[in-house]
Amino acid sequence: MAFWQLTRIRVVYPVILFFLLFVDGAVMSGMGAFFTAFPWHVLPLATLIWLFYGVQFDVDKDMPFWIYVTATGILFDAYYTGIFGTYTVAFLIATMVMKQAKNILDERLLSGLTMFLFGILTFLVITYFAGYIIGIANVSIVTFLLFEVLPTVALNAFFAVIGYFPVWSFFNFLR
Repeated sequence: MAFWQLTRIRVVYPVILFFLLFVDGAVMSGMGAFFTAFPWHVLPLATLIWLFYGVQFDVDKDMPFWIYVTATGILFDAYYTGIFGTYTVAFLIATMVMKQAKNILDERLLSGLTMFLFGILTFLVITYFAGYIIGIANVSIVTFLLFEVLPTVALNAFFAVIGYFPVWSFFNFLR
């Protein structure tokens, strides 16, 4: 692999990751009334989808991927919650779960979607329990599963599937 190809992926991936960090907040801010209409609570997780693409298409081998995951979690915590650690741990563990699932599954779309589902479920459960521990999540686990996890997984899986092949082509172009 030529140096300029390696440099392209090292520059483009974190720039898009940083951009998507703010896209998550902008989408939630702009469409918050729609995403949080009673009883639903849907979280757009474009950042986690981009991390999934990084794991699925082996971008982590070309750059300091785990540093980017940690930095993303820290920025997410600092910018959106003000509570340090929740999203940092959630992003790290969800990405680790996806990385471990990648060792078992292959690169087909349905295998990738399964891997993403493991990651997003891990992410949502960690954030729920962290919120429960500090007292800001006061819903039952059944309500959480039906009205937050289900619609969040459906929305983000839809966007992950829509972007799967274009992002795959984009990463192949960068390599």
